[in-house]
Amino acid sequence: MLIQKPINSLNITQFLSAFADSVIIIIIAFMLKESLGTNDDHNPYIFLVETFFLFSYVLFAPFVGTFADRNAKSKVLFTGNTVKVIGILLLILGFNSALSYGVIGLGAAIYGPAKYGILKELTKGNKELLDANGKLEGFTILAIILGTVVGGILSSYSGFGKFFCLGIYILSVLLALKIPAKEGNKQLNYQKEALQFFQDVKFAFQNPRLSFTLVGGGAFWMISVVIKNALFLWIPLHLGIKSGFPLSLIIGMTAIGIVIGSLLAKKYTSIEKFYRANIYGFVVAGLAIIFPLIYGHHVVAQIFVCILLLGLGIFAGLFIIPLNATLQEEGSGTLGVGKTIAVQNFVNNTMMLFGTYTVYLLNTRYGFSVTTSLVTFGFIYFLLIILLSYQSKKFK
Repeated sequence: MLIQKPINSLNITQFLSAFADSVIIIIIAFMLKESLGTNDDHNPYIFLVETFFLFSYVLFAPFVGTFADRNAKSKVLFTGNTVKVIGILLLILGFNSALSYGVIGLGAAIYGPAKYGILKELTKGNKELLDANGKLEGFTILAIILGTVVGGILSSYSGFGKFFCLGIYILSVLLALKIPAKEGNKQLNYQKEALQFFQDVKFAFQNPRLSFTLVGGGAFWMISVVIKNALFLWIPLHLGIKSGFPLSLIIGMTAIGIVIGSLLAKKYTSIEKFYRANIYGFVVAGLAIIFPLIYGHHVVAQIFVCILLLGLGIFAGLFIIPLNATLQEEGSGTLGVGKTIAVQNFVNNTMMLFGTYTVYLLNTRYGFSVTTSLVTFGFIYFLLIILLSYQSKKFK
């Protein structure tokens, strides 16, 4: 059976957990739209719910990495998904949506360092590690795509949808028990390590390989969240598509592309030459700047945008996978994988918060159009890739 291998158990556990995360935020968004009587997908309260999830990553980053390194990572996966079960139970019991989703975010923050950190324990050699990263990232993005679709379907049945997510989280908890438990470093002290966290951040940015991967990863997640959120407004305005399935299909093209790019990464990238990822980054930047300029309420424009978003996703996958694998390899020999990934999560989610808040403010306070906001962040991403190109000279 597929789940007989530990690495497959991990992939399926991650798929289920990410799938439920994606389903429940869509359900929450539709619940809030109905309760507030608005059709605005970016009203302040929905925005607050989304940012609670990200803040959980940022606020608990000093602790979750130590937790992952101190304990068996399979047990950490179990704990993270159990916290998500608590979060969905709070939502079912009628607690505040932002608070409930924030608890789910805490579960995801706990889960994050372990899901990547355990790959080093379950693989042999850099090539196998790179391949495992690509598959895990592919499972994650596929879960997000399917979760968005299923969430839209279940949004009309929010009561059933919440119990559906509860069942998925519980199944993910049980599957985590099938992953081997390799004991962690019990000598690590939470208080000491938490105080050490920002020294770890400083160390990571002083380490050339870690700095390169952190800047690249932060840039990737910043542009990803900006595009994902902005497309909900941009597509109806520029392509004239307002109905659910075609809208979600176009938004999903980027995610589909990332899955393809993640699977191609094994063939076209390597940990040894990770610094070449900036080449793919420049392609992503170009496509991110070009696609918002397309306009037309006809099928040619719609197909063209789909091709551009698919291409953007493919090159984004080729860009991020070698960076993730390199960070894990370098982190295992320096800070420890769990602490390194906690630093990565802190940087990535800080950049995502920056992107989300900035676009929100540009649109609501300063009157920037969605197109202008997208192009602006395309150029910000482009500047960060130029910085990576400068850093890459150290490795040649």
